[in-house]
Amino acid sequence: MKKQPLLTASLVLNAALIVAFLTMAFVYRDKIAQRFVTLKGNPTIVMYGNSITAQGKWVELLGRTDVMNNALPGQCTYHFLQLIQSHVVDLHPKVCFIKGGTNDITIGVAQEKIQANFRTMLEILRKNQIVPVVTLTVYEQQNPASKKEVDALNGFLIGYCKQNHITFIDLNRYISDSTGLKSEFAVDNQHLNTKAYAIWAREIDRVLKEKGI
Repeated sequence: MKKQPLLTASLVLNAALIVAFLTMAFVYRDKIAQRFVTLKGNPTIVMYGNSITAQGKWVELLGRTDVMNNALPGQCTYHFLQLIQSHVVDLHPKVCFIKGGTNDITIGVAQEKIQANFRTMLEILRKNQIVPVVTLTVYEQQNPASKKEVDALNGFLIGYCKQNHITFIDLNRYISDSTGLKSEFAVDNQHLNTKAYAIWAREIDRVLKEKGI
């Protein structure tokens, strides 16, 4: 007669463990997916940028398991340039989606230096037969000084991309207005929410289809 309570308790415990495991798997699904991509090697797509790129759950957003998120939270274009060999080139992807500049602008890096870093990185990607796709720098909320710098950087990027036949994505046309990043697409003054990432993923998917990747 004592076995029944023990059996019930065991079943309850097992059920709780299963629920806990499934919950953890769901919460950390993108990290698990990224680990799988790392083990598999040779990703088709590399996402490269700062924390805005890093916070994207790209495997889930793009619905594919050949995308590596190698973004560098808190870093500037100088750091992107220093690490582009190990974080992108050595992985031999077909395409690299690159985005940055916000942190440079925040700490006062000169436009000439930011633009030079971007130019060099794009040259490196093309030299290594990696298709570069530039995501233009996103505005902050209610920051006119930053917006002016972002406009200058994006103006350079648009011109360079057009001159060199490089595809670029302009998220600001969807998630910003004349004052900067719209609050409906933000979690703070510069980082994006799930609605914004869905738009970004839609634009990435469009580019990938256009390029047959």
